[in-house]
Amino acid sequence: MKTVEELLGLAPRSAGPVQPAASGSVSFSFLFFSDVRADISNREKYEFTRDVTLFGDREGFTAVYLPERHFFEYGSVFANSAVVAAYLIPQTRRIRFRTAGISLPLHHPVEVVEAWAMNDILSNGRVDLGFGSGWQEKDFILSPGTYESRREVCNERIPIVQKLWRGETVDFEGPRGEQIPIRVFPRPIQQELRVWLLAVQNDAAFIYAGKQGYNVFTMLSGLDLDAMGKKFALYRKAREEAGHDPRTGIVSLMLHTFIHESKAAVEDAVKQPFKAYIRSFLDAHVESGLGRSKGVDDIGESEKAKMLEYAYHRYSKTAALFGTVEEVRETIDHAIQVGVNDIACLVDFGVDYAMVKASFPHLKRLVSAYL
Repeated sequence: MKTVEELLGLAPRSAGPVQPAASGSVSFSFLFFSDVRADISNREKYEFTRDVTLFGDREGFTAVYLPERHFFEYGSVFANSAVVAAYLIPQTRRIRFRTAGISLPLHHPVEVVEAWAMNDILSNGRVDLGFGSGWQEKDFILSPGTYESRREVCNERIPIVQKLWRGETVDFEGPRGEQIPIRVFPRPIQQELRVWLLAVQNDAAFIYAGKQGYNVFTMLSGLDLDAMGKKFALYRKAREEAGHDPRTGIVSLMLHTFIHESKAAVEDAVKQPFKAYIRSFLDAHVESGLGRSKGVDDIGESEKAKMLEYAYHRYSKTAALFGTVEEVRETIDHAIQVGVNDIACLVDFGVDYAMVKASFPHLKRLVSAYL
């Protein structure tokens, strides 16, 4: 049975020297996922998403990662990532729009390609798509028949999406059981679609992504950076064995981020919001049924409070970018050392919006050291 801290990526960190990073060896992006604040309107959440994206567009961030979230209060503003992207794209010039990820078993491949081809046109070719199999059982009211085989369905549908994106014709079953040839319009700007696959703990997912030539998106869920580095090595090896250049696959890592000139200011800003975020994360797992299988729902409130306090301190030191520019560089350099190519900074986890935006000059100084 896993503990709360293992669920959240708080396994003991193995020792080892961290080599300084070379300039240009990693890119930085933003990722949106949650925002558990109940005192903020949904409109304000979209405006904050816009402000973060525009900052990233100005300051050399590579991409914004947009999630797909259904039927749970936190993250509910991201019920449709294509719509959010369509809102942001006309306001930007450089930054790419990536999904992290589309729960592909919930959608027909044609639906996905039609919507995102439109966004590719609107952005002049700045769309990348990441896919996952989904995990919340109630999400599958949208596609009840794909829940049990969701991983297989996801793997089957990604190549179909790629074919449709290229303009190939694919046969689909019609209302009378007949096969209907479909070619999707409008045609996107990019001939080839860059694909990310969500891979967290399962070695097989990293190996599969490597063999298929996909990029990978991941997070520290129950593992430290050194343990994740072993999975990245499996990914690179699988790419090479399948005939793909092992150096070109992108490993994107989500890290909660808040940078400030004062360590005390960081603590004041993030501690309570982040603990609330952790609690919401655990509540979602319990509701989905995953918490029961991992023994989370039978923990008393007093014990849970102690574990949340411990989890915050462990996470803030080993699995997040919380601190001054100088303090967080060790984590970034360590991530580069184990094979991370893109750091996806998660900033919408409950910290006051004004404080997040006030911290941007410090984040800019951090990122500029690697560009």
